[in-house]
Amino acid sequence: MATAYEPVSLVQHAGPELYRKNAFRITGLGVHATARDIRRQAEKMRVAARLGTGSEAAVPPLGEPPDDTATQQATQRLRDPVCRLLDELFWFWPATDGEADDGIEALRRGDLDAASQSWQDTGTTVAVHNLAVLNHARALDHDRFDARGRKLWKEAFAYWRRVVSDDRFWELLESRVREMADPRLTPGTAERLRAELPVALLSVNARLAVRTAGDGRSGDAAEHVALMRSSGFRAETVDEVLRDAIAPDTARIRALGEKAQQSVRADPRHGAEPTWRFLGQATAILDLLESLLPEDHPVLLGARDEVAGRVLPCVVPYAEETDDWKTATELLERASAIAATGAVRDRLEENLETARGNLLYDTCWFCRENPAHDPSAYALKMYGDVERGYGRVRWKNLTINVPRCAMCKNHRSWRNGAVAAGLAILIAAGFVTFAGGYSLTGLFLLGMVFVASVVAGVTGGPFRRAVREFPPVQERRAQGWMFGAKPPGVN
Repeated sequence: MATAYEPVSLVQHAGPELYRKNAFRITGLGVHATARDIRRQAEKMRVAARLGTGSEAAVPPLGEPPDDTATQQATQRLRDPVCRLLDELFWFWPATDGEADDGIEALRRGDLDAASQSWQDTGTTVAVHNLAVLNHARALDHDRFDARGRKLWKEAFAYWRRVVSDDRFWELLESRVREMADPRLTPGTAERLRAELPVALLSVNARLAVRTAGDGRSGDAAEHVALMRSSGFRAETVDEVLRDAIAPDTARIRALGEKAQQSVRADPRHGAEPTWRFLGQATAILDLLESLLPEDHPVLLGARDEVAGRVLPCVVPYAEETDDWKTATELLERASAIAATGAVRDRLEENLETARGNLLYDTCWFCRENPAHDPSAYALKMYGDVERGYGRVRWKNLTINVPRCAMCKNHRSWRNGAVAAGLAILIAAGFVTFAGGYSLTGLFLLGMVFVASVVAGVTGGPFRRAVREFPPVQERRAQGWMFGAKPPGVN
């Protein structure tokens, strides 16, 4: 309930349940019901509830029949002038000339189409307002974006725009404010409600867009946003309403990020878990925002940078504590893909380059799985920057240690041993063959095949390819460096 002299807030009142919770819909009373009418109807509804016969509210079928709690709350709302005024604004008004209103009579019969046609034929200020309410309520009740649903929404916004621009309607509402004679309803109340009405109407769709996006119904969310943008109200107002609707979600991203950072500070050794958890939760929120906003919207860009920027202060202490550069690289790559602006992305890429460099030398380059074992590293000699002149040759050389695990080193040592053993067997077989006077041709051919296959496997196969593909080796090769300790032919 509003407190004394509290400004009337139409935006807070409006929502997807705007009509289903309307006190006049629940009680079946008209907007001109007196205090006596309210007491009588409340008593009738209490008796009906005790007898289990239900109420006789003559209203359009906008949802399930109200329960006893809803009827009690509705009665209380009608006794509060501020709440009542808001419910009156979003309900059907009778004709002002005192004559019978065929539209209201059609509503009592449950014939909504007849009510609509009657008001269309009348075309008065009150009739236009009733058409706005009727189409809006039916659109919300329809809850589908088929041809009929889109038509209802289009007509609802069209009629509400006419209400907003109709000075006569707001004069009628101002007269109603004076009749209520409540100190909270001032001479400026009607004009303030008029200014707030576009925001209130748009906020209904904005809340539905957020709700449906959160339920995974991105198509419906996009439809609601499209309705807002085609409503005929100012684009700045639409953006303002959307921004307010998603404010809790953007604030949640900040809260989740702060929580993740606190967890990492408290226990950096296990910092990967809260960081991954934050990314998962934040990505779900970003998906929601992306279904509501264009990709270049400042709010969306800011949210993406917020998520990406929170990852870095989580990853750095974790990596420094654990040397788990693989996980650090994966987290930074994920964050870099989320970042929206160059400044945030550049900061992440700088740290990502460091993490990748550390990962390169901390992991076996050959199996790409086991941790590197420094004594098992493969030492590759290279030379470059060769200068020849005056009968002398000058060059530079270096050794690149390709990281390798002990298992991969032992595997290669075994193959080298197999080569030596194979050659020894061939030599021994040669002596035996020669001593026995047998032909060496077949043995020679077999030996050549063996040697060729071994050489290919040891020096020109996967091992050599892996060495050539090691990034520091590729970098030197691109600069013209060659394999070996010195240029050929140089003593």
